[in-house]
Amino acid sequence: MQKITLVKLGGSIITDKTRPYTPLVDNIRRMAKEIKMAGTPLLLAHGSGSFGHTSAKIYGGKRGYTSEMGIARVCHDAMKINNVIMDALIEEEIPAVALRPMSMILAEGGGIKRHLFQVVEEVLAQGLLPVVYGDVILDTAWKSTIYSGEVLLNNVGVYLLERGFSIARIILVGKTDGFYNSGGETIAVIDGESWTRVYQTAAYNVENDVTGGMQHKVEQALLMAQKGIPTWIINGNIPGELCNALEGKAMRGTVIK
Repeated sequence: MQKITLVKLGGSIITDKTRPYTPLVDNIRRMAKEIKMAGTPLLLAHGSGSFGHTSAKIYGGKRGYTSEMGIARVCHDAMKINNVIMDALIEEEIPAVALRPMSMILAEGGGIKRHLFQVVEEVLAQGLLPVVYGDVILDTAWKSTIYSGEVLLNNVGVYLLERGFSIARIILVGKTDGFYNSGGETIAVIDGESWTRVYQTAAYNVENDVTGGMQHKVEQALLMAQKGIPTWIINGNIPGELCNALEGKAMRGTVIK
């Protein structure tokens, strides 16, 4: 089986989280170019940023929704930012295929009850780029739940490992040079033993979104580290940083292992 890289473009780097429904189109286009330049087989995920999070705060979705039209709006908003990402990838002539999480996953009490990740496997087998994203999915206990890009990426990654794929690394692209200490300096490496100490002395700000911000990202990365897969947290505002990370070159961010 081929070796692939898992990449997640965070909501903070693809949207302006201070302005509802505002994509950062220049960032998105530049990162699409870097993905094309690296030419690395990958699975791409992205967040919802000021699209899905804005409507989810109004209408719910994490543990159910307030109205049928409300959840329809959350779903629609998540698709809107996905369309912007897909436009940029297609413009670069990358054979990307969007796979909607709601159509692949059924949850129960916030966990996966059934899935169709075989679709992702087949997309990869055909030499295409699968693109998934943070989405609201139906839940048999709660009516709905929100699946973040990190959780989704990890779950698909575990499935691919079980199917014989080799995963080089996970790359989380945000707007910081990784995870900062109390002095605002990047912590180069985090592991399971150091995480509690690092978290207690960190200077980062958990962003006000429905999926938990930086703490959630690191904790999800530590779960994958237990399976031997490192996660790199990099700054997508630095031109060329994503391309370097895809090629396994040195970067300024944090490695979680």
